Amino acid sequence: MNMNRSVDPCEDFYEFACGGWIARNPAPPTEAHWNQFDLINEKLDLQLKEIFEEEYSDADPGPVTSAKQAYRACMDEESVERGGLLPLIELLDEFGGWPMAQGTWTEEHFDWQDMVAQGTRRTAVAPLIFAYVYLDRKNSNQSVITVDQTSLVLPRSMLVEPLTYSKQIEAYRQWVAASAWEVSKALRNSTPSSKKAATRSRIAVESFNLIEFEIELAKVSERGWSGLISTPSEERRNAFKLYNPIILRTLQKWTDTAEVVHPHARIKWNRFLSHLLAGVTSVGPDERIIVREVDYIFRLSALLDRTPQRVIANYLHWRIVKSLSRETTQRMRDLAFEFDRVLSGIKEDQPRWRDCVLRVGGSLSFATGYQYVHQYFDVDAKNSADNMVEHIREAFKEEVGRLTWMDHETKEAARQKADAMTQFIGYPPWYSNITALEEHYKGLTVGKNHFKNVISVTTFLVRQMMKKLREPTDRNEWTTSPAVVNAFYNPQRNSITFPAGILQSPFFKKGRLQALNYGSIGVVIGHEITHGFDDMGRQSDLHGNLAQWWSESTIETYLKKAQCFIDQYGNYRVPELDSLLGSEVMSNGVITQGENIADNGGIRQAFLAYHRFVQKHGPEPRLAGLEAFTPEQLFYLGFAMVWCESSTPESLLQEVLSDPHSLHRLRVRGTLSNSEDFAKTFHCSSGSTMNPKEKCIIW
Repeated sequence: MNMNRSVDPCEDFYEFACGGWIARNPAPPTEAHWNQFDLINEKLDLQLKEIFEEEYSDADPGPVTSAKQAYRACMDEESVERGGLLPLIELLDEFGGWPMAQGTWTEEHFDWQDMVAQGTRRTAVAPLIFAYVYLDRKNSNQSVITVDQTSLVLPRSMLVEPLTYSKQIEAYRQWVAASAWEVSKALRNSTPSSKKAATRSRIAVESFNLIEFEIELAKVSERGWSGLISTPSEERRNAFKLYNPIILRTLQKWTDTAEVVHPHARIKWNRFLSHLLAGVTSVGPDERIIVREVDYIFRLSALLDRTPQRVIANYLHWRIVKSLSRETTQRMRDLAFEFDRVLSGIKEDQPRWRDCVLRVGGSLSFATGYQYVHQYFDVDAKNSADNMVEHIREAFKEEVGRLTWMDHETKEAARQKADAMTQFIGYPPWYSNITALEEHYKGLTVGKNHFKNVISVTTFLVRQMMKKLREPTDRNEWTTSPAVVNAFYNPQRNSITFPAGILQSPFFKKGRLQALNYGSIGVVIGHEITHGFDDMGRQSDLHGNLAQWWSESTIETYLKKAQCFIDQYGNYRVPELDSLLGSEVMSNGVITQGENIADNGGIRQAFLAYHRFVQKHGPEPRLAGLEAFTPEQLFYLGFAMVWCESSTPESLLQEVLSDPHSLHRLRVRGTLSNSEDFAKTFHCSSGSTMNPKEKCIIW
């Protein structure tokens, strides 16, 4: 059994519901954590593996054949090893070569802006500046160029506290140095003697400088400039602050005011964006840009001004090497695994076939999803999910009507937003049209060389994204593969998506008690609907546009209620991490508040919708083998069992530092301890752990 009935459900419902499962399901050696999502993903990956390994068929649409070809090329380890690191080196040579891996390098022909732009276009790696095309937050009928701060390799929290996380940072440095040495050895065997002079000692020094540069990107500068360079996630939850429209001409004048000495530190925006959009469209001085982090541009220029070009070049080349290392030799894969082992606590690397399934399934997602839906998906699940969405949408609107803290006008606007929410269930309707699938991948070529395929497909996908700059918004567009075990809310589109991959047990199963379906997939549906009204979703209106559609008094009350969730979840301790870090570690209530609010609202709406189902269809019978539990109690067991999980301490640390979701056990304990319905259903006395007197409630 999954349960541990020796535990009082009113004291620790997570252990009550999941204790047996956790005891029998430790994380496998290849996994940092093991939960219901991982179990379904394992099943899905095996199904995709079967699809990719099937013989070619004349009946297959062209993109499905391409996916099979890409998988075979990825699995052809002999050819990959025979090619060695030369394909990677050839790519790096396009940007002047990786300085620390070769003996001679001059900065004369290096331009970091050209490298970032072309690297983004070719590999989807965007260090220093993340520029992309997406919907305009204040006019979702069109797309716009958006500029943001970069992502980092290590969690930002680790980089800003290098003494606390010295073990992880040293593992990172060793990964950089060992990778550079492998590239250096490959260069030594394939290029003129002028590039043979890289030494281990030199690489060691440069790897240290490279890591220091990334630390500077993340932290408070110690060299005459105060303030954060990159803004932490906790301070990026106000979408209005991240919406700074400016035309290109003005952006350039504005950037030119930065106090820098070296010309390379001054960003040339027209050139940068022209390289980024090469072959797609051109930009002029009146092009409209959205800058998400205004201060970051100046802070970055100041950092680049005091950083040697060689260090910048080393870092940019490393980011490409890091991104593509697992697509090359087994030795490079082993080096990446050694770093992952320290960071996540895994004991064994995953088999190559799984890497290939993830690579092909992620990049040729709609071709993969097409075949998955046709071979494995039960269409009845799509119809049932469609109906359940409507039931829970109605439950949400009913709950809004009962709210006492929201004024009448804002309530009506909230109901209108819920009604306007578009739902994408299962798979795109155009899957019935092979021509539409082939048109989606028009212009893509896939061959027998795995590395070239990776670059070709990535370039194609980035180009597809960039092309949307001059296209009107298609509000019926699917943006997620059906072969995904997840669900999504998109604030810019005001849409919810439940791909085919998640519409299966334990989230949904045809013919079982609706109490279990409402407690699992029903709560997921309610969760995604509530995201439209969490601390970030509430900042967009029914069209997905950034707008202040709440009254000031309602906002003031909402913020107080949201602070309750921040405080509640921020006071949860994670004892497994005490020995890892030598101090008490608490959950982050700020970055998880949106997900926590969605969890709490989702379960209230799903339980209300289930009650409405019972009122219409009559009470459900008790479940054989679990006769001791009422259907209402099974609703909560169905919810909790979805989140049963075993994790390594290192994995828990990663989640606490950077995951916007709370730990699985906290999603159960926190959500249910706020639920009056749960307390009544399990007869929990007031003041018990799962029924505290003070509760956090918004939706």
